[in-house]
Amino acid sequence: MENLKYQKGAFFFDMDGLLFDTETLYYETRHRILNKHGYPYTEKDHVNYIGKGFDDTIYRLQKLVDDETLGQRIFDESMELFQAEVENGNLSLKRGAVNLLTELNKNGGNCYLTSSSSKKMIMQTLQVARIEEFFSGVISGEEVESNKPAPDIYLHALTIAQTSKEQAIVFEDAKSGVAAASQAGIDVVMVPDWTPPDEEDRKKTVAVVPNLHEAAALFH
Repeated sequence: MENLKYQKGAFFFDMDGLLFDTETLYYETRHRILNKHGYPYTEKDHVNYIGKGFDDTIYRLQKLVDDETLGQRIFDESMELFQAEVENGNLSLKRGAVNLLTELNKNGGNCYLTSSSSKKMIMQTLQVARIEEFFSGVISGEEVESNKPAPDIYLHALTIAQTSKEQAIVFEDAKSGVAAASQAGIDVVMVPDWTPPDEEDRKKTVAVVPNLHEAAALFH
């Protein structure tokens, strides 16, 4: 594939599962709370929740327990547990994340975080990890009408970054994020986390790499 170093100026990063191993932590905390309330929750179940935003998660939990109030309570309790784990430093950055962000910043690139998570959760995670300095801006799922896999967050990100889709590139780990970037007409590099890409995913990407360390090679 042609080197991308001089083609792109805006870099849009998903957060959960891409920069941080948050999906494992989301799964573990949700599993504990659901089990406490008497409901099973497997890794296979969790795949259906990945990358679609908190509104989708709440809806799925409410359907799972067949009770709107209890579903919301389970979500709230699992998020409280998740936040406590983050504050205690029990969240690891993905391999190559800091090196890639450093390299892109050094070469004049503007990096933006484009996550389906809430703004509060994004800022808390960035501050705990001490990497907020790498980002020119943060765009959350709360700022758009429809979350991933709809293209809204990336179309909004283009406006915030004041750039064109040709000058931007997206880094995503999940199918929903790849679909969102593709529908927005932006090149996307997939770094799979919980689920491997299928043929449809590969057709929507300019590259699929195993980690962010290898993603950096696309810009050398």
